Amino acid sequence: MRLRVAVVGAGFIGQLHARVISESPLAKLAAIVDIDRDARETVASHFGVDSYPSVDSICEDPEVDATIVAVPDTAHEEPATRLLQAGKAVLLEKPMAHSLDAARRIAAVARSSGSRLMVGHILRFDPRYAGAASQVAAGVLGQPLHVTAGRFTLRAVGTRMAGRSSPCFYLGIHDIDAMQWVTGRRITRLYARAVGTVSDSSIPPTDDAIFATCELEGGVVGNLQFGWTLPNNFPSGINARLEVVGTMGSVAVDTLDHGLRVVGVAGMTLPDGLHWPETNQRITGDLADEVNHFVLSVCNDQDFLVPVADAVRNVAVNDAIIRSITSNVPETVDVVAD
Repeated sequence: MRLRVAVVGAGFIGQLHARVISESPLAKLAAIVDIDRDARETVASHFGVDSYPSVDSICEDPEVDATIVAVPDTAHEEPATRLLQAGKAVLLEKPMAHSLDAARRIAAVARSSGSRLMVGHILRFDPRYAGAASQVAAGVLGQPLHVTAGRFTLRAVGTRMAGRSSPCFYLGIHDIDAMQWVTGRRITRLYARAVGTVSDSSIPPTDDAIFATCELEGGVVGNLQFGWTLPNNFPSGINARLEVVGTMGSVAVDTLDHGLRVVGVAGMTLPDGLHWPETNQRITGDLADEVNHFVLSVCNDQDFLVPVADAVRNVAVNDAIIRSITSNVPETVDVVAD
């Protein structure tokens, strides 16, 4: 029998998750949950499933085995903890939460309830980043010396997200996870600065780009950089890279060009070919692999590729970045127990 999965959140990412579940031979889409009536009913009608305004209706529903929580990060804690307490397996979109305290509370509920929790760090399913991690783990580079990770997207994203999120949580959480996972070293201390250039007085002030110099375990030094500062006519909305240099070699990932270039009346575009491309009328790539890994691991009672402690640690780094921007001094990353 296929795993019956409800999706909480009817926005862009929630719709992608719902489509992946509906197309998966391993799972069945059970319901859509969103506080926005029009949004949830539109998505639910498209997929032919029930819709609900809150997780109340699925917590005690025996027809729902697992859930995907894909709401804004500031709203993760309430649905995630309630679903875990109800015994549902939860795939929680990254970042785990908007604050370290909230992430810790979610992790504590997962431990006490015994329910399965996986945080959706999508780069763990990207063959380029996974390949870099395997090369470092195999010792091909020798001992890591320094690492750079970051991503930039369009200014339109910053305009849309201003006052609702930070580049730390919307973008940087990917690279924080990648830096620690690929190198196998935790970030212990950092110094961060931010750039803000909002010119429209109607838009709430926001950090547009953030840069952080990091100290990692074992004497490794790192640089994180991310923001929504690229011109809106930039050919790709995902411009990310990672480089690890070791005593015997180096490994680099560059995501700007996925091998497909389109030139039209609007100029050149470089479409996504790995994260969630549509191939033969199906969503494929990293997101589909992530969702299917979650489903298979729940069905077979296997460990997830993303430990909860790693996801909490990523939020702890974000917490230190925000503190450093405010204090203008280096900040220590709070210790997160495994």
